[in-house]
Amino acid sequence: MNERGTTLKPLYQAVLLLCALFLASCGGRASEEGGLEVSDPKLDAIYQKILVLPVEVADEFVKDYPYASGDCRTGLIAGLEMSKRFRVKLIDELPSQKERDTLIVRLKIDDMRIASKVARSLAGAFAGSSYLNVKMTLTDGHTRQVIREKDFSTHNNAFAAAWTMGSNDDSIPKDMGKIIGDYITAVAPRPGF
Repeated sequence: MNERGTTLKPLYQAVLLLCALFLASCGGRASEEGGLEVSDPKLDAIYQKILVLPVEVADEFVKDYPYASGDCRTGLIAGLEMSKRFRVKLIDELPSQKERDTLIVRLKIDDMRIASKVARSLAGAFAGSSYLNVKMTLTDGHTRQVIREKDFSTHNNAFAAAWTMGSNDDSIPKDMGKIIGDYITAVAPRPGF
């Protein structure tokens, strides 16, 4: 019944039902593994431990983006630990002792541009897009052979960044680290599979 005390007409009831069904169908489901699907082949060995070296940054970017290396490494750790499949350890340099079932991850930020909050707030979309290019190198901890090299890159939409006042500009290094962590989780075979 509506406020006048009359019942809704069947057409209105049908439209209301369709709207409710449409809204209910918009809810997505997470995949059971919660992982990223990639077209790259799986790695040849099963790794249970991952050693993460500090993220290297090209010299010309260290001064302007001092936090990028730490944020990218933090995102990588978060991406790897979300799967709960690996023992992740931060290291400062390659260990002298070779270890079985160990994967060594090295990231290098080759090129980047992140618009500052001041530039984004004053110029908006005219401050331009922010971007990040990272080279990932995966090395077997036992043989010390490079088993995979891959370049990752991302850039944001300048208009979206202006709308959020630059909050997505600042998160690019951490988000890229998470993406790389998800990638490693996706290409590393599961034990028993």
